[in-house]
Amino acid sequence: MSTIYAVLHVILSIFIPSANLLVIIVVCRLKKKRSSGNYVFILNLAAADLLVGVMCIGDALDDATDALFDTNLVFCLIRICMGITPCIGSILTLLLVSLDKYLAVKLPLHYPSLMSKKRVILSLVVLWVISFLVGHLPLIFSGLQQNKLKGNCGLLSAAKSDYLYIICFGIFIPALLTLVYLHISVGRIAYLQHKQIQRSCLHADIPSVHVCYFKALRTIIVIVCFIVFWGPYYGTAIVKATCKSCNLSPLLRDFLFLLGETNSLINPFVYSLYHKDVRTEFARLMKCKRKGQLKPCKSIDLAVANSNFGI
Repeated sequence: MSTIYAVLHVILSIFIPSANLLVIIVVCRLKKKRSSGNYVFILNLAAADLLVGVMCIGDALDDATDALFDTNLVFCLIRICMGITPCIGSILTLLLVSLDKYLAVKLPLHYPSLMSKKRVILSLVVLWVISFLVGHLPLIFSGLQQNKLKGNCGLLSAAKSDYLYIICFGIFIPALLTLVYLHISVGRIAYLQHKQIQRSCLHADIPSVHVCYFKALRTIIVIVCFIVFWGPYYGTAIVKATCKSCNLSPLLRDFLFLLGETNSLINPFVYSLYHKDVRTEFARLMKCKRKGQLKPCKSIDLAVANSNFGI
C-alpha cells in the first residue's frame, strides 16, 4: 500500500504543476489584453495549486528515500505544514472566485467599486495570512504537536487530532457551506434573469436555454468536485470527533489527504478551461506552439479580449 501511495504522489507531482503552470501562462497572456480582478483570482488559484504540486514532489522524494522527515518530529511538522498551507490557500481562493462571480451578478453596478484593485490585493493578502497561520498552527502552538513521531511522517502521526478538527470545522465546512450558498444564489439570479428575457421576447431563444442549463451543470460540477475530493478526508475528522473509539489507519488517512490534493489537478479544468476566453487563448497558444511561432498568431480572432469572463 505504501508503494501505491508513493506512486500516486509521483503522478500528482508531475501533473499538478504542469496543468497549473499552463493555466498561469494562459491567464497572464489574457491579462495583457484585458485587466480583470477575476483573472487575478484564477492566477492565485493556479499558484496555490502549483504549490500543492511542488509539495507533492517533496512528498514523493521523501517516500522514495525515507528521508529525515520520517525520523524527526520537527522536520515532519515542517513538511506537513508546508503541504497544508497551499491546500488551505486553494480552498479559500475557490471562495474568492465564487464571491467575485456572485458580486458581479448580484451587484453589477457596484461591482467595479466593490472589487477595486486595492480590495483585490487586500483580499489576497488576508487569504495567504490566514492560510499560513492555520497551516502552521502545530509549529506555532506546541500543544497541537504529538509528544513524539508515531510511525511514518503524516498529519496525525506528527500533530494531534485537534489540529485536524480546526481545519475541518474552521476551514472546510464553512468553505463548503459558503460555496453552496454562493453558487445557488448565482444560479437563482441567472435563472430569474433568463425568465425575464424569455417573457420580454415574442419567441423563446432555444439556444440560450441550453446555455443556461450548461452553466447550471457547471455550478453542480464545482460543488460536487469540492465534496468528492475533500469530503472523505474531513468526513473522517467529523467521525473521529463524534466517535472516540473509532480508529482509522494512518495510511488510509494519508490516502484521503492525497485525494484532497488531487482537487488541485481538477481545479484548472473546472475553474479555468470552462471560461470561454481561457479556452480560446489556450487554443491560440497551442496553435502557435505547433507552428513554432514566438509571437501570437495573427490569423486567430483577437476578440477574446472583449469576451465575458465568468463561470
